[in-house]
This record gives sequence, C-alpha cells and structure tokens, in this order.
Amino acid sequence: MVLNKFRGLITENKEEANVLLLGVPFDNNASIGKGASLAPKTLRELSFEIPPLDMYGNNLSKTKIFDLGDYDASNFDELSEKIYQDLESVNDKFHIILGGDHSIAIASERAFYKKAIEEGKEPVIIHIDAHPDICDEYHGSKYSHACPIKRALDLGYQDKNITLIGVRGFEPQEIETFKRHPMLDVYKAVDVNKLGVEPLLLLLTAKYSNPKYKVYISYDIDANDPAFAPGTGTPEAFGLKSIDILNLIVGLISHLNVTTMDFVEIAPPLDINNVTSWLALKTMYEIFHTLEEKRGNK
Repeated sequence: MVLNKFRGLITENKEEANVLLLGVPFDNNASIGKGASLAPKTLRELSFEIPPLDMYGNNLSKTKIFDLGDYDASNFDELSEKIYQDLESVNDKFHIILGGDHSIAIASERAFYKKAIEEGKEPVIIHIDAHPDICDEYHGSKYSHACPIKRALDLGYQDKNITLIGVRGFEPQEIETFKRHPMLDVYKAVDVNKLGVEPLLLLLTAKYSNPKYKVYISYDIDANDPAFAPGTGTPEAFGLKSIDILNLIVGLISHLNVTTMDFVEIAPPLDINNVTSWLALKTMYEIFHTLEEKRGNK
C-alpha cells in the first residue's frame, strides 16, 4: 500500500475541499527557542503515518483537505493579503494555518478582521496560550511573537471580543496593558485547572454563540503543560492538560462560528520523539471529526 500525506484526505480539487491547509514556516520573531519554522514540513511528513480515523475510530473520509502549500512571511503585509484572498475566495472552507512562531498571527488575524468586517460580523479572537502576547514591543520589535494580541487591539479588535485562555507567564508591560483594557477576558491556567473546561465552554458559548460573531482560534502549543508539549520555544510550567485543551477546542468549534484556526510555536528541533508534533496532528484529526459532525447537522 502506498501511503500519502494525510492518508487519503488530500484532494487536488479546491472546490471539493472543506478544509484549507496553509503552512507559514517562519520563526524569525521567536525570542527564545527557535525551530517553529520546521513545523509545517514536519507535520505534513508525520501525517503519512496517521490513518484517517479519530480517537473513537470514526472514519474521517468526508474530510477533504486542499493544501495551499507554504506562504512566505518575510513581509507581513503581503502575507496578510494572501491569506485574505484565500478567505475571500472560499467562504465555506475551514482554514487551518500551521506556523511558525506566534507572530504569524499578526498577519492572519489582520486578514480575518478584514473579512469579518466586510461580512458585517464582529471578529473574535480566542487565544489559547501560556502567554498573553499583548506586549507593545518585545526585544525591540513590534512584530515579536509576544505582540499579536496588542497588534490586534491596535487594528480594531474590541477588547470585549478577545479571550485569553491558559495564561501563566507575563511581562510587566502586559499587566499595565490589562489595566487599559478591562474588558479582555483572561482565564489563567490556574483558573482552568481549578474549575475545569466545561464551565468555561458554557461561558464562551453564551457569550459568542450569536451569529453576528465570527471566531478565530489561535492555538499556541505552549498552552499545554511542557509535560505534554516539550517541543516549543518558550515552555511554561503549570500548564493545561492536553485532553482539556482538546475538549475546549472541539467544544468551541462545535458551538461557535469558528472559521479559521492556527497552530503555532511547535518547534520540532526542540521536541522529544515528535511528541509535540503528534499532539498537534492528533488534535487536528479530532477537529476534522467535529467539523464533519457539524456539517452533518446543517
């Protein structure tokens, strides 16, 4: 048997696809550990080994992925425009963006904002991350991986439409920014670990289930405790369990108008036996099943 990328889920027909996959192999704006630029390549290569089934044994053959390949991130304005063109041309597809360090979200969230406003929707960011990423500038750069949420606020996202989940590592300047944006929802890792995911899902579903919202999920793999995701550039102790993050993500996609999601900060050179890359891929496959169920209920 000849195995191929994503084991039969790839289609060469863009119109047939219900998932668009895009790689952004870029980690120039990572501040500590490098290697996230290799994640798109590594994830695609590992996908050869995964059968098209979820963890319950459900067949995922209705998922059709069109791989757009890798986009250059040397110019964020150009990257944002390319992603916007994808969003504009295929409204009915679910977009998955493989970073890359978290700075790539500056470009993708800009494209998402433009598309949502054109549709008359309120753009929402649900940022699952060990860090708030709300620095105005970090290591002399406004495009650092520590800055995407601040850039989103500067762009026009309303603080009441941004939710941060899993946070446990802060910069002093971020604490000051929180004071200027009191409507930001921040659920620290200690809160989620104490209360559990279900109450959080209920809160977010109640807040964002109105069809006027269009939701972007930004998933930094370091939201997971380093015991589950060691292959990342800025690991933070006392994080979330992988099953909790999975249940959170699939719950959000099930109940909200989530159309775009990124996976960022997966750094294969820093990993152990590809544990972190496998985690990202298996999470993706559970998302595929959730999307199939959601389409089936329409």
